[in-house]
Amino acid sequence: MPGEMSCKKDPTRWLDNAFFEKALRHGLNDKDLTVGDLLISVHANAGEHYTSTIYRANVRYRSKGKTEPIALIIKLVSSKVNKLTDESSFENELHHYKNVIKPMQDLLKQAGVEHFELGPKLMYASTEPQPVIVLEDVTPRKFEVYKHLLNLDNSKTVAAKLAKFHAASYCLIKDVTNKNLNNQSGGLFRDKPSEGVNFLEENFEIFTEEISKWNGFEKYSEKLNNLLPNFTKRAVEIYSQYGRTTNHKVLNHGDFHYNNILFQFCTDTTSVVDVLFIDFQLSFWGTPAIDLFYLLYLVCDKETRENHKQELIYYYYQQFTETLRNIGNMSTAPSLFDINSDLLKCGFLEVIIAICFVPFLHADYSSASNVSGSVQDAKAYRRQLYNDPRYRETIEPLLPYFLHKGFLD
Repeated sequence: MPGEMSCKKDPTRWLDNAFFEKALRHGLNDKDLTVGDLLISVHANAGEHYTSTIYRANVRYRSKGKTEPIALIIKLVSSKVNKLTDESSFENELHHYKNVIKPMQDLLKQAGVEHFELGPKLMYASTEPQPVIVLEDVTPRKFEVYKHLLNLDNSKTVAAKLAKFHAASYCLIKDVTNKNLNNQSGGLFRDKPSEGVNFLEENFEIFTEEISKWNGFEKYSEKLNNLLPNFTKRAVEIYSQYGRTTNHKVLNHGDFHYNNILFQFCTDTTSVVDVLFIDFQLSFWGTPAIDLFYLLYLVCDKETRENHKQELIYYYYQQFTETLRNIGNMSTAPSLFDINSDLLKCGFLEVIIAICFVPFLHADYSSASNVSGSVQDAKAYRRQLYNDPRYRETIEPLLPYFLHKGFLD
């Protein structure tokens, strides 16, 4: 039945045939396209999305004498601002989709780069009657969510796509005639902290309190406690300072973890053959070291990070420089030394990710959501995460490493 909707919540009356007709006419470049059947449902994992409420739409449309089906993803900005970003997240994502990611993808395609797609196709976006982004649903193409850390081989597949993403953006920013690039620093850490940054700082403080109770770790607690007064300032410096030189500046995804990656597996269901990136609310221009830290801790598994870290960074760099050559970059590219130097200079971010993000890889989100109404209970839950044996197995050997690298000074 035309206009039929099936969902747990009414996705607002204006997501109707007329809206999808307008969206598809724009996305498929056919002003005469008409929409027939329409089925909308709330995304099964809607509760996991922070800035947006996610809907799926299955639409049948008629174009150029043929009736075709198409699957779409609709992102509506939530009434509650994402605790990890701020009110500008929608504008930031839309800007990068339209003015940066599509041109980056075009560069890769023109250069004949294999697996040139960087993310699902943007079909339509508008701010009226409320902010909305309509994307291709790539589920029919066998791209899927995979909420697990990856072994070395699969991590290399992700690293290769990240290298293409960075390389294409590096070439794009060289085009001084492109007036649509907003290359000011942004991302998660800004001069005006979001609620998300305050949450991370609180995590840092809770962890500092907890390890003071661990036998033999008191000196680390003291070091971390001394870092607390300048937590946000030091992080902002990393996001704004490093990468100001042209040679180091790329578009960072900015929130690069497995929740923001769609995976396409080989028929054996264990080997990743391609990935697409989603959710660009925190994307910004800066040193590639930032996305690389996320890759090492929130995409790779522990064995890969501990035993193959430098191998993976070297592989990323090979893919980065090869992509630059394929595109025809004529400028001087950053060296492998430059990349590794930035990883050292930005070491405090590695500390932040290990302390403020990694514990939540072990979180039970059904339990976490139950304590969100009580500040005290929520803090108690985070203390529990920090004392989880799986997290302690990860963080305990990292603390001496951070100390010896000078990241805790």
